[in-house]
Amino acid sequence: MDVSLSDDELNNSSMFDEYDSDDVFRITVTTDNHLGFMEKDPERGMDSFISFEEALEIAKEEQVDFILLGGDLFHENKPSRDCLTKCQKLLREHCFGDKPIEFEILSDENTNFGHTGFPRANFNDPNLNVSIPVFTIHGNHDDPTGQQNLCAIDTLAAAGLVNYFGKSNTSCDQGVNIAPVLLQKGCTKIAIYGLGSIKDERLYNMFEKGLVEFIRPAEDSDDWFNIFVIHQNRSAHGKKNYIPETFLPDFLDLVIWGHEHECRIRPEYNDLQKFFVSQPGSSVITSLSESELEPKNIGLLKIYKKNFKLEPVPLRSVRQFMMTNVILTDSDLNPTDKNIELKIEQYLTKKVLSLLDECKKSRYCYEKQPIKPLIRLKCDYTDFEPINEIRFAQKMIDKVANPRNILQFYKKPSEQKVEAELDVEAAKCLRMNGGGEQLEYVKVQDLVKKYFKKADDKNKMVAITEKGLSDAIQEFIEKDEKDAIAELINYQINKIQTYLKNEVRWQNEFQLEEEIRNFQKIRLANVEDEDKELREVFEKTRKNTQSNTQMNDSDEEASFSRRAFDSDQENKEKSSTGRGRGSRGGSTRSRGRATRTNRVGRGAKASNQEEISFMPSSSRSMIKNEKIDMGSDEEIITLDQKASRPIRSIATTSSVRRARINYDDDDDEDEYMSSTKKTKINDSKLDDNDDTQNTFSIFKKAARKK
Repeated sequence: MDVSLSDDELNNSSMFDEYDSDDVFRITVTTDNHLGFMEKDPERGMDSFISFEEALEIAKEEQVDFILLGGDLFHENKPSRDCLTKCQKLLREHCFGDKPIEFEILSDENTNFGHTGFPRANFNDPNLNVSIPVFTIHGNHDDPTGQQNLCAIDTLAAAGLVNYFGKSNTSCDQGVNIAPVLLQKGCTKIAIYGLGSIKDERLYNMFEKGLVEFIRPAEDSDDWFNIFVIHQNRSAHGKKNYIPETFLPDFLDLVIWGHEHECRIRPEYNDLQKFFVSQPGSSVITSLSESELEPKNIGLLKIYKKNFKLEPVPLRSVRQFMMTNVILTDSDLNPTDKNIELKIEQYLTKKVLSLLDECKKSRYCYEKQPIKPLIRLKCDYTDFEPINEIRFAQKMIDKVANPRNILQFYKKPSEQKVEAELDVEAAKCLRMNGGGEQLEYVKVQDLVKKYFKKADDKNKMVAITEKGLSDAIQEFIEKDEKDAIAELINYQINKIQTYLKNEVRWQNEFQLEEEIRNFQKIRLANVEDEDKELREVFEKTRKNTQSNTQMNDSDEEASFSRRAFDSDQENKEKSSTGRGRGSRGGSTRSRGRATRTNRVGRGAKASNQEEISFMPSSSRSMIKNEKIDMGSDEEIITLDQKASRPIRSIATTSSVRRARINYDDDDDEDEYMSSTKKTKINDSKLDDNDDTQNTFSIFKKAARKK
C-alpha cells in the first residue's frame, strides 16, 4: 500500500541547501504534455504549447541540469507540421545556449541512443550548443509505427533537440533488456532506466514470464540512485490491462509514472518494493473528468548521492477547470410546470455563473493564463426532460472555453435498464469520461467485450475473434490506420477458408457451422499465436498505408509540375505573333502535358519527331515520346514529372489482366484481395438466418474448390 510522505520525511530533504551544488543534480520532471491537443480549436488550440513553454521557462530559471519527460510529448501519433514546428522552436529557444553542462555520461551512448542514428547524447555533439539536455521516452500517443518503427520523437532526436531513450524492439517476444543512462555529477551518480509505452497486456505477460530485465551497473551498483521512467496504466482497467508496482524491481529508488493524467506528483512510498512513485500527471487538460480537477504541476527533483527531494512547481498557464454535480430533483423545480424547460435553463445558468465567480477568485496573476475557463455541469435530470443544449451553449460562447459540452445530462440507472445496447453504454462511458474529448479513458477492448458478452447467439461473431476486432478498432482510432479492420477481416476469413479446404470434411451446412466454431475455439485457446498474427496483419497494413502515402505525395508533386508547365507554355504563347496555339516560322511548340507524334499547332508546321520541354525551370529535360510494340501488350512510355524518369504502364485488355492474376500461395491472394478491397464483410451484423446462410455459403464455395 502506497503511503504519501511529506517533504521532511524524504531522505533528509531539509538538508539539501547545505550540500555543495557541484554534487547535486537538479532535474525538471514533466509528463504527458500532449502538444497539438485540439490544435484546430480557435479557443483551446494553443493550451498545450503555452503550458509546455512555461515548463521550459521554469527549467531555465531554476538552472536545472536536464529535463526528464515521461512520454506523450505529442497528442497525435502523426503530429501536424505546424505542431512539430512549434515544438522544435520551443526546444531550440529554451534548451540551446552557452550554459555549460556540469555532468558527464558514463554509459555506452551507442547503447542508449544508437537507434536514433547518432550514437551520442546531443550535448556531446560538437556541432550542437546544448545548455539544457532533454531526455525522453515515448508514450502511447506518440509511439513508433511503420516499417522503420519510427515516431515523432525520432524526428526531434535526429535534429539533435532531445535524447530519446527507452525504445525497445517489441516486434518479437524475446524480451526487453532495459539498459540505464548513467550520469555523474561530482560524487552523485544516477542511473535512469526508461521503457517506452508497450501494450499493457503484452507487457504484463512479459513481466510474468520474466522477459523484462533491468541491467545494473557492473561497478558499485549500490552507489547509484536508480530512477525508472515508465508510461503505462497504473490503475487496473482489467486483469492484465495495467502494470502492478510489484512487478518492478526493488533496487529502484524512484519511479516516474507517466500516462496517468491525475496529478499525484508528491512521492508515494511502496512498502513492499521499498521505492517511491511520483505521478506528475498531464500539463494540459485533455478531458472534462474528475482526474483533471487537481492543479497541474511539474517537478523539481534534487538528488544528492542516495537522497532526493521532489518539489511540486505549479503551472500557472494552465486553463482553469471547474466541475459540479447538479441534481434537479433536489431543487425547487416542478417537472409538471409548463415553463419547466426555461426554468431549468435559468437554474443551470446560475450554477455556471457561480463557478465563473470562483474561477475569478482563484485565478493566477499570470498574463499567459487563458481567460475563459472550462466548466462542466453533470446534471441528473431524472423525472425531468433535458433542455436544448445548443441554445444553452450559444449563451455561454463568450463566457467559457467549452460551450458545446458544458452540460452532461444523465439519469440514475434503474434495474430495468441494466441490459443496455452497445451504443447507449458507449455513449454513457464517453460522457462520464469527459464528453468523448479523450478516448484513452474508454477502452475499446472493454466495450467490445462487454457487448459480445451480452449478445445473443445470432449476434455473436463467427469468423472474427473479439480480440482481433478490438485491436483493429484501436489501430483505426489511435494510429489512424484506415485499412486495419478490412485487412483483419480479409486475413481471418482467408484463414478459415484454408482450414476448411485442407483440414476438415463436411457434408451439410450444420457440420460446416460446427467446424467453423471449433476452429474459433482452437484460436481462442492459443492466445500467443493470435497476438503474433495480429501484429503481422497490422504491420502489413502500416506498410501499405506508408506506400500509398508516398504514391500520393508523388502524384501531387507531378500535378504541380504539370500546372507549372502549362502556365509557362501559355505565357510563351501569348508573347508569340502567331494566332492560336502555333506560330509562324515553323515553331514546334505545343500546349499541354504531352503531344502525339506529328501533331502540329494551328498556323505552323511541326516536325515529325517533336521534342518538348516538360519542366519550366532552366534545367529542362528533353524527352522523346515514343511507342514501342510489345507484341500482345502495348507499352507506353510517359514522363514522371517529379524525377524526369520514364514510367512504364501496360495497356492490356480485361481478359489479359484476369489471366495474369496467378496466386503462388495464400499470402499472395491475401495481398491482392486487400489491395483491391473486394472482401468487405461486417461479421458483427449477422442478424437473421438469411445473412448467416449467405456467410456460410462463402465458406462452402471455398471448401469445395479443392
